[in-house]
This record gives sequence, C-alpha cells and structure tokens, in this order.
Amino acid sequence: IPDAVRVYYDSPADNLIALRTGKIDAVSLADQTARIMMMDNKDIEFFCDRLTNTELRAIFPKTEKGRRLCEEYSEFVKGLWDDGTISEIDSVWIGNDESKKVVRNYTKFPVITPKGTLRMAVDSGMMPFNYVKDNKIIGYDIDIAVRFCEAKGYGLEVIPMNFAAIIPSVNTSKCDFSLGMAYTPERAENVLFASTPNATTGTYIVVMKDTVQTAPAAVSRTPVVTPATPAKLDESPAKPQANAFMSEASVFFEELKASFNRTFIREERWRLFVEGIINTMIITVLSIVCGTILGFVVYLFCRGGNVFANLITRFFIWLIEGTPIVVLLMILYYIIFGKVDIPGIWVAIIAFTLTFGAGFYGMLRAGTGALDRGQTEAAYALGFTDTQTFFTVILPQAALYFMPAYKSSVVALIKSTAIVGYIAVQDLTKMGDIVRSRTYEAFFPLIAVAAIYFVLAGLLNIIVGIIHNRIRPEKRTKEDILRGIDTHE
Repeated sequence: IPDAVRVYYDSPADNLIALRTGKIDAVSLADQTARIMMMDNKDIEFFCDRLTNTELRAIFPKTEKGRRLCEEYSEFVKGLWDDGTISEIDSVWIGNDESKKVVRNYTKFPVITPKGTLRMAVDSGMMPFNYVKDNKIIGYDIDIAVRFCEAKGYGLEVIPMNFAAIIPSVNTSKCDFSLGMAYTPERAENVLFASTPNATTGTYIVVMKDTVQTAPAAVSRTPVVTPATPAKLDESPAKPQANAFMSEASVFFEELKASFNRTFIREERWRLFVEGIINTMIITVLSIVCGTILGFVVYLFCRGGNVFANLITRFFIWLIEGTPIVVLLMILYYIIFGKVDIPGIWVAIIAFTLTFGAGFYGMLRAGTGALDRGQTEAAYALGFTDTQTFFTVILPQAALYFMPAYKSSVVALIKSTAIVGYIAVQDLTKMGDIVRSRTYEAFFPLIAVAAIYFVLAGLLNIIVGIIHNRIRPEKRTKEDILRGIDTHE
C-alpha cells in the first residue's frame, strides 16, 4: 500500500481503539499480540499473510556484569529450546486456558541472595508478553525470566515502564535486563543482545471485519457495501419508534455496565487506580512542600541584593523554566542520576520540586515587589528588625498578590505529574493505561482518570484556600502583629 499514511500510537491497545473509532484503517501487530486480541475482540481479523519474521531477544547493559548475565541467560534459554520448554510456554500464553496463565510469585524470591536481585524492565501493556492480571505483572517474558532467576539463584524485581524507556534503563544499568526486544543494529550500539532468542514472532496487518474484506494473498482492499433494506410502512410508527428507542437505551446501559465491570471490578482493577492515586499524591504533595521551601529559601538568600547570588539564581531558574518537564525528568533519571540506584518516584519529586520552587520564587518576587516601600520604612520606625519586618509586615501582604497564582500552580502541578510514566513510575495515568491495555477500550479508563484528577485538584485547591484565609492580614490581631516588639516607652 504505497500511499498509506503511517500513524504512531504508544501501545497495541491504543492501536485497537484508534482502529475501532475509524482514526486508522489498519494496524500492524506482532503475531502473538494479534492472536490474543482476536480472542477477546471478534470484530477484527488478519488482512494478509505474515509480512515479517522476527526473533525477540533479551537485552543487557554493556558492562562486565551485563556480559556475564548475557552469556548465562543465552545458555539457559538455549536449553529451554532444546528440551521443548519454549514450545510449552508459547502454547500456554497464546492459548485459551486462562487457568494455565500463571507464574511463580517472584516477589517471594529471596530479596537478599548471594548472586543478588535482577531488575527486569517491562512494558506492562504488551499482551501476552507482559501484562497485568489480578494486580500482578505476568506474561510470556515474565515466565521465562522467573525460570531463569529461579534456576540460577537470583532474586527478581519487575520494573514496569513505557516501552521507549526500556533501552535507556538497561543502557544506564537502571535495570539489569529486559526480554522481547527485536534486534536492530542501532539498538545493538547501546545494549547487548542475547545470542539465543526467547521467542519468534512476525508482523501482521489487522483490520476491522465489517469495513474491509480479508485478502489472504494480496493487499487489495475492497469495501463491503451492504445494500440498504427498504423501510416498511407502518400505520402506527410512534410505538415502534418508542420501542426501538427503549431497546437502544437498554443496550447502551448494558454495555456501560459491562464496561464498568471490566474497568474496575474484574481482577480487582480498582486497586490499580488506588495505587496510582497514592503515587500521584505522594509526588504532588512532597513536590509542593519541598518546592515551596526551596523557593522561599532561595528568595531569602537573594532578597538582600547580593549580585552573585541573584545571577546564579536567575540562571538556574531560566534553565529550569525553559526545559520541558518531561525532558527534565529524563535528564535527571538517565543522566544526572544515571548511575545512582534511586527510585523513579524520588526523581520525579526532585524534578517537580525544582520546577515548583522556581515558580514560587518568581511569585515571591512579584508579590513583594507590588508593595510600597513605605511599608518597610514604617515597620522600621516602629522598631521592627529586618527579619520581623519581612515575616510580619511584608510577607502577609505579599501573599494577597501571589496566592491566586500559587493555587493555580498547585492545580497545574498535579496535572503535570501525568508524565512520570516515562521514568518507570506507576502513577494514576500509567495505571489507566495499564487497564486500557487489558480492556481494549478508552471510555471508562480515561473518564475515570480525568474524574479522579479533577477531584484531587479540587481537594488541593480547597486546602490551599484554607491556608490562604488563615494568613490574610486583616484577620490578624494587634497582639499577633506586635509580638516580639517592645511597645513600652
């Protein structure tokens, strides 16, 4: 199809949703992924024969440890091919029997072992290779990894992340290995590929059944045109129309109920949303608190007019505010903390603390700059020290100017945390993506995520509003204002 326009999506589930909504006409999928999708979705089919044949291999960092693991793993997987175990694994994860799709509980492996714990990078939205079921990550690749670690005496920690983050994570030794990566020369420049594949696959084109005819030996597309059925005259059309409307409404609510069940009830997927909310709130609250403290402390250092301190501060604020937050996240995770064993959630907190702190510093400067110089002079005349003047007179009045912007920044921050999935953090948005990869539908997962963000942002807005009301200058008593000042003649 030489005139085809290529459109890129992040996951197979997004591809299927786009296909169903008519945004695309066809999608290319790996053999195993396509077959699993067809089991759950009877409205799609293959468009033509297999287009490519690919070997999927494990990848390791180009370090001494990585080379040793690569050789050890390659030898182990070769044994699985030789004794037929790979064929058994393939039949389980591509089969229809869900009861067989289980793996050993790798979280129960010894945390401390003589050979250490291996960290495995996975994209948890890639059925049947890695996906979430019953709040655990399982799949074809996990099965092989568990067998390898158990046989060789390693512990195993599975770290979910976006597919685009897997190679950088392995390359920087954030993770020790990943499975199911197709070999390309460019990828081989960054990571080591195992000599033995863990799976073989191929590419198929998948289309909707009711829009395109299957063409097993060609790629021609002939639309299926269904002739319209002539409408029959009815002497009393009102009643059939009413019945049809009630029938459509009944079907709609039944589909809505089924969708709700798939999104929240089945496999207790609501637990994923709860975990995502907790991680999102940890990042948001700590970033607000630490960012406020950081911006305030930096402002105190700079308010005295030190030229050197102001130049350095303005340079770093210019740098932070001019860098997209997702780029800042990845710079911190893969470069600055590339060789440091630090969880992604703490890197996210650091990144958002820097961003929020830079914004709060600007708010303080704008708020205090809006006050007349006479306020400071009057405070000095009453016997206030410089520190007392700032905290008792200037800051409470400046808050009236910067608090509206502060509240907006708090709301903007919680929404900005939706990108932390790029550095292997399971936040609310990422959990919604995981559920969407299992249900193959967009409505409830996306609406639920949007509604939860709306509620969380509202709660934070209310809390900041309460704090704002408590520090309003007109609500302070005379004793509060003059506390610490000698008022006796």
